[in-house]
Amino acid sequence: MFLDLLAQAAEENCQLDPSETLLVGVSGGGDSVALMIGLHTLGFNLVVAHLDHGLRSESSQDADYVESLAQRYRIPFVRERIDVGYFAKKNGQSLEEAARHVRYKFLYNQARANKAQAVAVAHQANDQVETILMHFIRGAALAGLSGMAYRQVLPMWDSKIPLVRPLLGVWREVIDEYLAALDVTPCIDQSNQDTTYFRNRLRHELIPDLVTYNPAIRQAILRMSTVLREEDQFLQGLADEAWGNCFLSKNDKFVELHLLKFVQMEKTLQRRVLRHAITMLRPDIRDVGFNVVEQGLVFATEHSKNGQIDLVARLNIAILGNILIIKTWDADLPDLNKPLLLMSSTKEKLDANHPVQLRHGWQLIAETIQHPSGDFRELFKEMDLNEAWLDYDRLILPLTVRGRQRGDSWQPLGMSGHSQKLQDFFINEKVPEHIRDIWPLVCSGKEIAWVCGLRPSETYKVTEKTQHIMQLRLVKVGD
Repeated sequence: MFLDLLAQAAEENCQLDPSETLLVGVSGGGDSVALMIGLHTLGFNLVVAHLDHGLRSESSQDADYVESLAQRYRIPFVRERIDVGYFAKKNGQSLEEAARHVRYKFLYNQARANKAQAVAVAHQANDQVETILMHFIRGAALAGLSGMAYRQVLPMWDSKIPLVRPLLGVWREVIDEYLAALDVTPCIDQSNQDTTYFRNRLRHELIPDLVTYNPAIRQAILRMSTVLREEDQFLQGLADEAWGNCFLSKNDKFVELHLLKFVQMEKTLQRRVLRHAITMLRPDIRDVGFNVVEQGLVFATEHSKNGQIDLVARLNIAILGNILIIKTWDADLPDLNKPLLLMSSTKEKLDANHPVQLRHGWQLIAETIQHPSGDFRELFKEMDLNEAWLDYDRLILPLTVRGRQRGDSWQPLGMSGHSQKLQDFFINEKVPEHIRDIWPLVCSGKEIAWVCGLRPSETYKVTEKTQHIMQLRLVKVGD
């Protein structure tokens, strides 16, 4: 029975090829020993890997036992010892989390070294039930209640080599019967009896109590996980489509999403898209909690202006115009490919012979033209925001280009007789705060004549009486 279940899962659920190398993590406990012997019996080409965590006095004996067992079956064997207690203390992790980290790092290093098709571990049906209950108690979403997968790529360890769990549908009782028939006695880890560990409390206290309510509770939970996994996969397909619709760009420090498209999708999909963005930047994060996701959604859907807040795992969520950004703490907010000053301290002369170089290949160019013919109002309607006309004869030359200064005020076009603080103008125009200091300002003497790309000054506006025009343009070099 055991071998039939293992063979079916290995081929159908885990998609393993017996002829290709398979790395098997073997602790010496009954589950991993049964997995090793069973796969070997089925003709799989194995490499056995054992990590000694150094947490128990008998741990080296466990390593020796696994090595002798591998030699008996003539299976290649690798072992390593790591002081997990020291690692946990050094990295501020619990022993459970540290042990998991070093174990998977070791297994995947060996998988790559041996060109393995996959890493196989011995999680079985009882472990699945325990995992689902742990997730339920912690308030997990659908993916958590689906439990572990038979085959799964874990990008934090390797982007191609999958982790497989061929025993996921096999109960511990079946495994014990298989080992007893072989007269194999596995190692006993006494720490599995320690109920100070959360999982052990579930195993030895909660689940036996639940069995008094429903003798088939384990089977019911396992069936539920199968149904939920199928529904989760269906929703994930919709989420993948939603991601493709709103994704803009990414690097190792930020992910950019189209804000309007994000807020228009169903909340169920918003949660999944946000979780995916978080895990792209923090692939080693195991659980993105409900409160974290809801905080991010409230910020994205109700925030009416630019800004950012802390999210989780040293990440921020920010809004810049119509862009939703998930970024690391140390990442500068993107400047959106705008024509900005190279430095905030920039102050340069601008005339026909001296264009000003700006960021991202932009140039600020000045030219003088005679009074054009035609209706000014119609010409202005056709004018791009990257162009401004000023009354040449009213300007103090040479024009200069600088960033904003404390106390800057000016008179935007259309505000005849009234001045406005530049800070208020930037706020009204929704200019992101982090680029206001490097937004280029064309100045006539001490007066602002054009806030580039936004609006010229009322003071220097062109009228029917204008004889000469100073034409200013923002031009992307190469366009």
